[in-house]
Amino acid sequence: MRVRIQEAAAQLGYCVPVVGRKTGKSKTRTVGVVIDVLQNNPFMTQLLEHLHVALHKAGYQVMLFMDSQIQRSNVSSARPLIDDYLEGMIFATATLGAKIVLDLHDRGMPIVLVVRSIGSDKIDTVEIDNVHAGAEAARHLHELGHREIGLVMGPQNTSTSRDRAEGALTNLAAAGIERDQVRLTWGEYTSESGYSAAMSLLSRVDPVTAIIAANDTVALGVLEACKRRGVEVPGQLSVVGFDDIPLAGSPLIGLTTIRQPVEAMARLAAQRLVERMQLRGPAQPVRDILPVHLVSRGSTGRPRARTV
Repeated sequence: MRVRIQEAAAQLGYCVPVVGRKTGKSKTRTVGVVIDVLQNNPFMTQLLEHLHVALHKAGYQVMLFMDSQIQRSNVSSARPLIDDYLEGMIFATATLGAKIVLDLHDRGMPIVLVVRSIGSDKIDTVEIDNVHAGAEAARHLHELGHREIGLVMGPQNTSTSRDRAEGALTNLAAAGIERDQVRLTWGEYTSESGYSAAMSLLSRVDPVTAIIAANDTVALGVLEACKRRGVEVPGQLSVVGFDDIPLAGSPLIGLTTIRQPVEAMARLAAQRLVERMQLRGPAQPVRDILPVHLVSRGSTGRPRARTV
């Protein structure tokens, strides 16, 4: 019963009344940033750093929330802090249909989504065209001659994985490779997930000749699986990632990837939030789409002819 009451209170946004509480929120010049740094994703670390710099220049301090801190079970404990202290929030790792984001927005909290969207047109969002990005990765591999392609994606309930997969599948279908011919797996945005999926794909009788990974961290796990199984990259397998983290450009890695403009995304997300907090933003929510481009390195090449 206790859990049920806490969940109901969290859904309704109920906070315990405090005697003498001020009716208006004081200006704390502090914003919350919700991000998942436990997956050791260097892209998110870069994003957080650039967000901090941009918000600091605008005169705001940053309070970091681990993604798990604001899941449904913890909303009731975090909400007093959010409601009474934070002037706005940036969500970098929201999932599709994230209820906490919509609830906070409906309660008047200025919110901006960055990197991922949640499938709602109510919230300011800064992201890349992930469908186009997925199509670019598929186009690159198809032009090299690959026809047996695998997709190693992250969670299916994230806009980034969903849209990148959709873009790749649509592009390949237009090129004559039907969707059911593409080996698609869903997992997590971790190197361990990439490693596991790649080991499965490479152990098949008819292994793929190319893999599109959900991001560079997943791609690193794919490369580790190739090393463990003695699969040459790009001789026997080509690999494409997303993000272009610093390690991707290392001579030891040389990962072909879709570059996201992480600094520009952070600056624009900070700008949109400041505009909302200062009531200078446009009346309607804005969806900012930033450009991407493919960085071709040594992890992709033409497929080797198979011997009979």
